Amino acid sequence: MNRAAKFALRTIHAAGIVFLIPAVSRACSACAPGDPKTAGVYLTMTVIMSALPMLLVGGIGYWVYRRHS
Repeated sequence: MNRAAKFALRTIHAAGIVFLIPAVSRACSACAPGDPKTAGVYLTMTVIMSALPMLLVGGIGYWVYRRHS
């Protein structure tokens, strides 16, 4: 078997393993909250974690602007 065929076979095996992983990890807390009572907490933390980097960069930019004006 030549190198290209071995590489193709390994790639197919790796792709098959990657496609099987989500079926095993259904208990992932980031995919879907298990308890409906905690759904609001997941949504709130998602918003906070998404907004925090933008607020930090904006705050630094505002600080630089105020410092140099």
